[in-house]
Amino acid sequence: MVEGPLVAMDEDEFAAKTAPLPSAFVAFSSDGGSLVGGLRIGEAIRRKRFSTIVPDGQRCASACALAWLGGVERFIGFDGRIRFHAASDAASDRESGATNTVVGTYLAKVGLPYEAVSYITQSAPNEMMWLNMSDVAERSIRVTLLSSLAKETMVAIPTRYGQVTVTRGGPVCCIGHITYGDQRVEIASTGQIYANLEGVYKVKEGDLVLISFPSGTRGPPPNHHVLLVDQEGMIDLTAPSFGSSDGTFKAIQRGDEVHFDLGFEERRKKTAVYKNKTVTVDVRSLGPEASLPKNECATILNMVETCVRLLECNDERIFENFAMAGQRYFNKLEEMTVFTSRNFYSVCATLCTSKSYVAKRARSTLCGY
Repeated sequence: MVEGPLVAMDEDEFAAKTAPLPSAFVAFSSDGGSLVGGLRIGEAIRRKRFSTIVPDGQRCASACALAWLGGVERFIGFDGRIRFHAASDAASDRESGATNTVVGTYLAKVGLPYEAVSYITQSAPNEMMWLNMSDVAERSIRVTLLSSLAKETMVAIPTRYGQVTVTRGGPVCCIGHITYGDQRVEIASTGQIYANLEGVYKVKEGDLVLISFPSGTRGPPPNHHVLLVDQEGMIDLTAPSFGSSDGTFKAIQRGDEVHFDLGFEERRKKTAVYKNKTVTVDVRSLGPEASLPKNECATILNMVETCVRLLECNDERIFENFAMAGQRYFNKLEEMTVFTSRNFYSVCATLCTSKSYVAKRARSTLCGY
């Protein structure tokens, strides 16, 4: 657990303790401290593709909250609290445009859109804004709310027409329910049920509510539900084919339509569109000129570059170095175009032996451009 005031050099200690770990949950309990320390820990978490959590009854504020945002999956306990504010100048304690620019750059690096950056930095340095689940979902900040088994309701989602709730069926896994008024949709899972609000979109037909059900860092990608709520009731628009094989899930509203990016499936691009009370899924093959998306390419090149520093270059040692967390990410990329795990391990072995990294050559083999 990362706890207590953060200082600038904490990242060195954090890096040393986590160096041998292929995957991890990083827990936080801190009122903040050094902005530099928080950003560096957040960057280290993102490089290692760790998940983050603020446990039940704990709080994470200021620089701690920024470090927590570095997680590839972010969790908050039922009684956990997270607070944000704009960055300030250490000498004057006033809001600093230059420092906020540094924070904005960091937030973009961990994958947050402009709307999220504006939301996180809107409170003055001498004020604090508690994280609100509905607000963050609308701004594409993905957070999973956890709850103790004694608390049945996991998520309460306000809409223009009433509240949608997600509850567990009881202390025994693995049944839950989405409830609106007297209507219920049953959710089944192979493990304990958790819920994540992905967004609420106001369209002419009502409020479109998007909920995902994560399976944890080592499980399959989350299941998603699309629900249309109005004064008459709730309609479950989720089709069997609506889902993401590689974990990608992005939604953008365009007028009264909502467009979904569902990543890749068997090396074909998968999308969906909500329009007029219907969700239509489309899967299309890409042309021979297709390449790995730039964000994924940058991540995979950062990973393969570390092969230069490996002490042993045999296949077994190389595979062990990227086992678990790395291999899961590779499986996701295998759904896309160009990338194969075999090519990655081949390039890694070459770099380990030669102790020389040429970015252009690695990018051509692994990313296709």
